[in-house]
Amino acid sequence: MLILYFFNIKESPSMFYIFSGLTQFFFSGFNTAIYAIIPDCAEYGQWKTGLRNDGFQYAFISLGNKIGMALGTALLAAMLGKFGYTANQQQNEAVLMVMKHAFTTIPGILWIITAIVLYFYRLNKKLYNEIVQELHKLPSS
Repeated sequence: MLILYFFNIKESPSMFYIFSGLTQFFFSGFNTAIYAIIPDCAEYGQWKTGLRNDGFQYAFISLGNKIGMALGTALLAAMLGKFGYTANQQQNEAVLMVMKHAFTTIPGILWIITAIVLYFYRLNKKLYNEIVQELHKLPSS
């Protein structure tokens, strides 16, 4: 996403489409990883606390997505308004720059932060299998 800042569809369409495709490919991996982690966290939470809360975790992720989309959209609209966005008109340079950053550098930086956080996620396959084995040994309620 950060690289897309340097390309536009008018001046270099091939590079723009190549990097857009790569961006979406890697975005799908991150997006999938978030949802793949939830069941692991449910098992881990039950192992640590004795309480299983799958529904809460899925609902919380859904709520977080909705809040993030609402805040992101509101912030973008506020920034566009502040810099003089006018519907159905040619936009000034400041508005075009806000749009460019909104779809390149800002998401790129946020995904780098996400990658750093996921790097420290230590619930690997070995630990997960140990947790599941211990949970299976517990009496059913």
